[in-house]
Amino acid sequence: MQIMNSRERFDLTCRHQNPDRFPLDYLAKRDADQMLKRYFGVSTERELLDLLGCDLYHLSARDISQNEAFLPIYRGPALPASETERICPFGIRYQRAAYDWKLGADEALAGPLENAESPADVLRHPWPKPEHFDVQALIPECEQNGGRVIVGGFWTAIFGNAYRMHGFENFLMNMAMKPELIRTLVDRLTEFYLELNERLFSALGGRIDLYYFGNDFGSQNGLLFSRDMWRQFFFENYRRLIDLAHGHGLKVMVHSCGAIRQIMADLIEVGVDIIDPVQTTADGMEPIGLKEDFGDRIVFHGAVDTQGVLPTASQEGVEQHVLEIMRVLGRDGGYIFAPCNAIQADTPPENVESMYRTAREYKPGRGM
Repeated sequence: MQIMNSRERFDLTCRHQNPDRFPLDYLAKRDADQMLKRYFGVSTERELLDLLGCDLYHLSARDISQNEAFLPIYRGPALPASETERICPFGIRYQRAAYDWKLGADEALAGPLENAESPADVLRHPWPKPEHFDVQALIPECEQNGGRVIVGGFWTAIFGNAYRMHGFENFLMNMAMKPELIRTLVDRLTEFYLELNERLFSALGGRIDLYYFGNDFGSQNGLLFSRDMWRQFFFENYRRLIDLAHGHGLKVMVHSCGAIRQIMADLIEVGVDIIDPVQTTADGMEPIGLKEDFGDRIVFHGAVDTQGVLPTASQEGVEQHVLEIMRVLGRDGGYIFAPCNAIQADTPPENVESMYRTAREYKPGRGM
């Protein structure tokens, strides 16, 4: 088979056809990334992606809340920060740890709407404005990485930012006790992100390929709340966000950790093209069942176990795990190779090398 470029691989995969090899993606914690660069003798992200054979590139300003990588494009009011803490544009107070690592996430300490009692409290909050973000500043980054599938769009955490603003226990309780308060908060976040992403998609038209966003709706054993509540508060807002991206010609990849099998059909219904990270160790997320029930309607991204296999298995064990994931989820196309969540620092670099080498050498439909 003729060697394809990254976009050709990605396009065929999204059409559930077999490319020359599966598209490869890379996600790692900062300390793991530094370890891998030392191991491979490279100093830049581009060099590492080239060496691993990765087809996707994630733009740097992807989250305006959980890390500080957005600050170079931020033009709004000053955001208070000390050596140990900071305030994000939504008013959430964080413990500083991720800094400008685009794949990092700080721990939330307190939210500005923890004492909110009514929809009016939500609407009175000083919300950030989409024009506070200079999305044009991302054009050079797109062009410098134009040989890869560009992953863009802001991390639209309409659940994550909502519970960080209101408090996690408050949010879950008030989904039942004060649904109008919660609906107003989720809707207000959705409106903000619709406008912000519209600005970004319009400015970067033709330069990005994939809108990637997420909220963790699952635990290890099931959804954090009922499927009916997911449909009540999130179904239509997800549809609006996804329709916006599709209107700009983008594919949409949605992230949710945990056991989310109950809402897989709903995610497909609202238009999700690709599901990430496929946490196969969670209840109901076994690869064979997922592929059998949903594999003709959605593309899978991830599934390589970063919790049990990558840190502890032998290189041969990693290879066998990777081969099994590709054979199952990649049967008849529809799979993008990636770790299930970011690679951790306790992972032997030899295992990462084995993981990506195996993926590069595997021929969909034919094996190694």
